[in-house]
This record gives sequence, C-alpha cells and structure tokens, in this order.
Amino acid sequence: MDANREVLKRKIRFDAARRSSLELELVFLRFLDRYLDTLTYEELLDVEKLLSLDDLELSKAIFKSKTPPVEVSSALWARIIESAYSSA
Repeated sequence: MDANREVLKRKIRFDAARRSSLELELVFLRFLDRYLDTLTYEELLDVEKLLSLDDLELSKAIFKSKTPPVEVSSALWARIIESAYSSA
C-alpha cells in the first residue's frame, strides 16, 4: 500500500498545481505543504475526490464556507478551510 500511497500523493500534488483557478491552486498547495505527509490513505482519497470537482463548485464550498459537494471527513475539510484563510 505504500507504493499506492506515494503514487496517490504525487497525483494529488500534480492535480492541485494545475487548477484553472490560481486561488484554489494556492489553497491546495498550502494545505498539501502542511499536511500531505500526515494524511491517511482514506484522507488522500478524499482529497483526490475534491480535486476531481470543477473549480466553480470547489470555490463555492471553500470561499463561501459551504459544505463540500462530495463526502469528506469533517476534520479534513476543517484543515483545508483553515489553510484557505490562514496567513502563513
């Protein structure tokens, strides 16, 4: 599973860095810089689900503090939102 985990981490970082929205790209890259190595395999799958959404849906959820349009853990979602609004 470690090999699968590493492949998934690389895919997630690649997908996060190629958003059509610079704001979303920055949010996800900041989040990944902080948490990528500590995420469980299930959380990585949740992040992958989020990154499969189109930018408009994802932007509405993050920047208007709505629930995400796909099922993800509330702790994971809280960390993503925190990354969007933190200054560091």
